[in-house]
Amino acid sequence: MIELFWIGGPFFMVPLLLASIAVVTIAIVRFRSFQAATIHYEDFLEEMKTTVAEDGIAGGIELAEQVPGPVAATWTAGLQSARQPLQILRDRMDSVAIAEIQRLERYLPVVSVVAQVAPLIGILGTVWGMIDAFDGMAGGLATGVGVNGEVIADGIGRALTTTAAGLAVAIPATLLYHWFSHKVDLFTDDIERSRADLVDLLNQVTPRKTVKKAAPVQSPEKAS
Repeated sequence: MIELFWIGGPFFMVPLLLASIAVVTIAIVRFRSFQAATIHYEDFLEEMKTTVAEDGIAGGIELAEQVPGPVAATWTAGLQSARQPLQILRDRMDSVAIAEIQRLERYLPVVSVVAQVAPLIGILGTVWGMIDAFDGMAGGLATGVGVNGEVIADGIGRALTTTAAGLAVAIPATLLYHWFSHKVDLFTDDIERSRADLVDLLNQVTPRKTVKKAAPVQSPEKAS
């Protein structure tokens, strides 16, 4: 492995090595975060309904605060605004949901960039290695020494090594990015369901304020 690193050349292999370390680190951090935030939504919803029916809104808030993850945080925001007009409740839930989703997506753009740039670094190393190979061939022919097979093999070896290294970094990064994006989509779906389920639940247990429209002002002529 170390021999391949030097064959590819530090100029190309060091960035790929650093990129692979970054992807592995981000993958570990995001995996732990997603594992901690994952809940079974149906079970959570049933437990929330039971708790609110028995202990009221305060009990529901206490339960939601004990559960980690974006779904529970969204429920907490909604329950804390239970006696507010519906639009205010939804706005507060949306603001919390956006913040939670952004937290889940943290560092994922880095993985996406690595997945796209790593193959380009490998291709650049390939082109560079082929240039060295043909340059050595041209130099040998120009001096009359002939074609130096070692120089050509070295250039081609560098070209193939950097290409393989770029793909070895890009393929796992691409898979990880799409897997994490899928997990974020699942959280988003649960949050969207939470809005409707919370409103339905609150309509069953508490009256809701409505924004009253101002009565139209009558003209003096009509009043007389």
